[in-house]
Amino acid sequence: MKRILSVVILILVTAAASLFSQSQLDKAKELVKQKKFTEAITVCQAYLQSSQKDENAWLLLAKSLQQIGSLDSAENAAKKVVQLDDEMLEGYTVLAQVQLEKKNVQDAYATAKAGLKMIKKKQPKYPPLLVVLGQILLATDSTDAALVAASEAKELDSRNATAYEVIGDAYEKQKVAPMAISSYENSLEIDSLQMRVLYKLANTYTKERQYTEAARVYNRILSLDPNNDVSRLELARLFQRAKQWANCAATLKDYFKKEKNPSKDIQSMYLEALLKSRQYKEAAQVGQEFLKVEPKSPLAYRAIANGFFNEKKYVQAIENFKKVDTLEFDDYRWLGASYKQLKKDSLAAMTWEEGLKDSTQAVNVRSYYMDQVASTWMYLRSYERAGEFYQKRIQLDSTAVGAYINYAQCMMQLERFEKAVSALKTAIAKSPKFPPAYTNLGFCYFQMKEFDAGRKEFETAIKIIDTAESRYKVELADSYRMIGLSIMMDKKVPEEESKKKWEDAIVVLKKSLKYKEDVAQTHLLLGQYTKTLIKRKMQ
Repeated sequence: MKRILSVVILILVTAAASLFSQSQLDKAKELVKQKKFTEAITVCQAYLQSSQKDENAWLLLAKSLQQIGSLDSAENAAKKVVQLDDEMLEGYTVLAQVQLEKKNVQDAYATAKAGLKMIKKKQPKYPPLLVVLGQILLATDSTDAALVAASEAKELDSRNATAYEVIGDAYEKQKVAPMAISSYENSLEIDSLQMRVLYKLANTYTKERQYTEAARVYNRILSLDPNNDVSRLELARLFQRAKQWANCAATLKDYFKKEKNPSKDIQSMYLEALLKSRQYKEAAQVGQEFLKVEPKSPLAYRAIANGFFNEKKYVQAIENFKKVDTLEFDDYRWLGASYKQLKKDSLAAMTWEEGLKDSTQAVNVRSYYMDQVASTWMYLRSYERAGEFYQKRIQLDSTAVGAYINYAQCMMQLERFEKAVSALKTAIAKSPKFPPAYTNLGFCYFQMKEFDAGRKEFETAIKIIDTAESRYKVELADSYRMIGLSIMMDKKVPEEESKKKWEDAIVVLKKSLKYKEDVAQTHLLLGQYTKTLIKRKMQ
């Protein structure tokens, strides 16, 4: 009876020990799921003290050790798995992975091949081991063989995200970017949380200069991990390359809120982004801080100068622009504008002239500043210089009718009437319905004392204006006044018709006053008529 009881107790103790051991293993598995690898290692090691031949426990220990980076211990544990069960393909897989991480590529390759040999002829190969083999082959630059191994794994297991990743890596090495991108995207469709694959995808897009797509991927990374500063900075650099300055500044804004000591390069990038996205107030503030890091920074002075200009503090803006050792086109623009606001017109014109030496700017921008320079010199009665820049304006855009007219006005002031006539006739040819070209040509002829030719141009201007009276009141006033003057100056009229000549002139001059009544010459001409009428009555 006692013997039977002892046997029963032994059986119960053994069963209890087995149940306890199993519960320990289950606990270790749960800890691994929770990514509590250190705790899982402790449980596994405790369990293995009494269960040295449990290959599953050794496998769990190997995986946990691998996760915390204890690769030597992980390798020993994985070797123990293979020793205990030489048909456990997962053991070969973990062992090969660890050896690859340790850069023992030859050992890893031998392990993977040994594991694949254990598969019976008619059984399918083990996809995870094929994937590891693909990774090993990539490490040895055997790209084609790696592509074959990973593709075979994908065919056997279409939901193996890492198989697609390895295929993507192989295509990326072969510089077949579209296929690499497609493979990475397929991997992410299976598991969208793979940071490693997201980085590879973003990097491939960047290499292909598909910056918008690369930015989209970095945004995905940041949505998963908002504190990922590496991705944030890469995204900012992409926006910088694409010259999307507002996006670049917005991306870096949060980084600068928490980063107390950003690198000089990052500060410079943020400052440039703020300045070029016209966030002048913020740029000036960051510029002041950047001077503490780089005391003579042209970028910082530029930002500060723009900040003062935006606040209409033109003297301070000029002071800071002068501290920039090499001015850029935009610097000349705002420096010139600052001088203009301070009524220093010649300095403004000379500053813009310097900026216009940069011929890389857009034609419309250069044309605008050609006009600004020319009109400033014209205002200052430096007609020679003004004419020179109107000519340059015409060279930039031969359709600029206004530039032809202004050039002609400069030539008229210089009494170079032939050049003026030529320019005005060109303006008329390019824009036959533009009245100012005709009125200016009329004035030019009058200065040349070709009154009939001038009167003809003024009459043409009136016909062209037609019903657009409100738009061209000045031109109508000028035309009627000058026609009236030409009538009064006509000495070919016989004496008996003289009275009618003056009456006709008065009608035309009154029309001029209808459109512009504050022109002194018109009133003087009317006064001359009244004086003549009184003189005749006295006779």
